[in-house]
Amino acid sequence: MKVDEIIELENGTSYLLLLNSTIDNTNYFLAVKLNEQEEPTNDYIVLKEITENNETYIQKVTDPIILSKLITEYSLDYESDYLEEA
Repeated sequence: MKVDEIIELENGTSYLLLLNSTIDNTNYFLAVKLNEQEEPTNDYIVLKEITENNETYIQKVTDPIILSKLITEYSLDYESDYLEEA
């Protein structure tokens, strides 16, 4: 999985991967839900990438500690990108 990739969950819902972070050798992605026209909605989730037996799976992250770390990292990345453009 990589940033700017569209993935489809088993339930048929599509998400666009926006940001990638790694914590303890595990990849996490901030993703936005896409509507039927593949346009972004206001629904965001964090997904964890899991690789087992040469297969890649994703899992929605609900652990508040992991989410807190990722929000801090995403905020710092956004701030540094914003300051570079200014």
